[in-house]
Amino acid sequence: MQHTTTQPRINVIAQTHQTVFKKSTFVIALAGLGGISILAGIVSLVSAIVLFSNASMPSLFSTLLANAVLDITVGTLMIASSKAFAKGRILAIWLLGGSILLDCLYSLIMGYELHYILIGLGFLLIWQMLKFREEWKFRNYKKRGSIELGI
Repeated sequence: MQHTTTQPRINVIAQTHQTVFKKSTFVIALAGLGGISILAGIVSLVSAIVLFSNASMPSLFSTLLANAVLDITVGTLMIASSKAFAKGRILAIWLLGGSILLDCLYSLIMGYELHYILIGLGFLLIWQMLKFREEWKFRNYKKRGSIELGI
């Protein structure tokens, strides 16, 4: 049996400002998430209209209508956030955070369970947006004509 005294070298690679995916991937993911929310809102709206025309359950109609309005609003905020993110605006983080907060508050008020998938994906996208923040800072300083990066 061979005994060696050498230790394997471990190189630590720090990714301070590098992301795993491209910015366009996250823009598409955010727009897709918003599109799914709008599609769910449209399905709820159609269901509410069918229930209203049947007039057998008017209380279910108002609940489905409120759900439809919320889903369409959250989806619209996500798509607006996607467009702001594509343009490199910090407003994208506020819009996405607001849509997640709106969805959570509505779920708590109505007594529904929280949408953990939406919360998880939303925070993942916000985290990635914050990683692109340095690019935004550089672009803003470049527009102003400053050479400094402001770090």
